[in-house]
This record gives sequence, C-alpha cells and structure tokens, in this order.
Amino acid sequence: MPTEAVVIAFFATGLQLMVPILLAALGETVSERSGVLNVGIEGSMLIGALATALVGIRAENVTLALAFGWFAGICAGVVLAFLYVNRGTDQIVTGLLFNVFAFGLTGLLDDRYVGGQIGPTLSPIDIPLIGDIPKVGDVLNGQDAMFWITLAIVLLVFYLMNRTWWGLYARAAGERPHATESGGLDVQRLRYPAVILANSLAGLGGGALVMSSAGGFVPGMTEGRGFIALGVVVVARWNPIWALAVSALFGLSQALQFVAGRVDLLDGIPSQVWLALPYVATVLAVLLSRGSRYPAAVGIPWRREAAGRA
Repeated sequence: MPTEAVVIAFFATGLQLMVPILLAALGETVSERSGVLNVGIEGSMLIGALATALVGIRAENVTLALAFGWFAGICAGVVLAFLYVNRGTDQIVTGLLFNVFAFGLTGLLDDRYVGGQIGPTLSPIDIPLIGDIPKVGDVLNGQDAMFWITLAIVLLVFYLMNRTWWGLYARAAGERPHATESGGLDVQRLRYPAVILANSLAGLGGGALVMSSAGGFVPGMTEGRGFIALGVVVVARWNPIWALAVSALFGLSQALQFVAGRVDLLDGIPSQVWLALPYVATVLAVLLSRGSRYPAAVGIPWRREAAGRA
C-alpha cells in the first residue's frame, strides 16, 4: 500500500501538472463558444513557454517572465484571429500549420538564445487557514501562485461567458451567426477578442509549464498538452467548472509516472505506460463523450458577403 507521503505527493504533483492544461482548456472554451476551433493552441503554448523562459533567464524576474509569456500568447492570438476570422481560412489546417511553425520557430530561437539555460521558478506559497486542513492542507500548500491564479481565472471565465452581455453575444455568434448579425451585432468583432483571449491563456499556460519545471525551455516541451486541452473542452462540455475537474484528472494521470516507482503494486509496470497514459485517457474520454455537442457554427468561417447573399 502507498504511504501517506506518496499519496500527498501524487495529488500535489497532479494539481501542479493540471495548471497548463487547464489554462489552455479555458481559452479553448472561450474560442469554441464563439465559433472558432483553435487547433493552434499547442503552438501558442510553445511560444508562451519560450517567451517566459527567455525573459526569466535574462531578467531573473518570475512575474515579468509570465507577463511576457501571456503577451506572446496575445501576439499569437492576433495572428490566428486574423487568419481564422478575417481571412476565413480553414481552422483545422491553419491551426495545424501554425503548430508546425511554432515548433520550428521556438526550436530555432531556443538554440540561438536559450540553449539549455535555466531561470527562476515559482515557489510554493502557504494560504492562511487552508494549510490547517488535515491532508488537504498538505496537498494545497505545495502549490505555487499560478495554481491559485488559475483557479481565479476559472471563475472569471465562467462569469464572462455566462453572466455578461459579451459572453451572451459570443455564444450567439458560435451558435447562430446569421441571427447574431441580423440582430445588429458584428460576428467578427465578437470572435476576434475570443480568439485572442484564448491564445493569451494558452501562452500563460506555456509560461506556467516553464515555471513548474526548471525555468528553462526544451523544444516541444508542451508534449501535446494543447491537444489534450482540446479533449478536455469536449469532455467538460464547454463548462469552465467542469474543465477544472477534467483537467485535474489528466494532471493526476500524468503524476502517476512520478510516483509509480514508489508503489509496490505499480513498480513493475514499464515507465512508457505512464508516459502514454494521459494521451490514451484523452482518446478514451472523448470516445465516452459522444453526447457532447459542439456549438453549431464552430469551425465554420464567417463571411459577411455570404451572409448578405443569404
């Protein structure tokens, strides 16, 4: 049987690994609810991770590094919003090509400017009263500031999409763009900020990934987390609160590779099994979520001239 220390380490690590996936999933939720399937989220995470590592190494300032990771995500969002929304390109093909571009660009810049260097990382913080809760306090007190900021972002995204006029209009643009446009709203102006916000959160997720590791950058270090986030959104049925729960499960599945060797029952299982588990879980979760319904207009480019002819 695993010891109490192993169980605490398992949950603490799982929650830490949850953060980058959850941030990307929250951004993708906003984008898809507005009608844009942002497959390029993996590339935005990579760009945000590189920017965070680079600034962290140069400035040795964690806050500034994360801010630049977030800003890099915004820049990626502007490019993708122009392609998705303004130019009306195929969203799946464009997103995949952007991921390839981001992988090549970040690899080149890493070789030139980072090259294995490491910067500062976030330290665990203690939250008053929470640390006094038996067992739970031991898990939560091991988390850094990005964990708590991400929990706040979950609530903010939920409020934005369900309790504000912009959220209502953005959801209308994702379900019935023709009716939205007929009602005097501009579908493109609703989708632009949604895509930019989505990629800014993905960039921040890439930054959180850097800060939860050694503070450096490794080419391809996101390792498909953006694609896992796409699955999380479907399983969570585009609900930010459910995205938190689903992301936690994926984080825990990743954490198994770090604690399996300390559990007698799991010690004999090859490490490759634990490395593959999150991706297998993603496929299975999506297969079991066949009842999930995408927003009606998601992935369909919107063109005013087409609406005018209709």
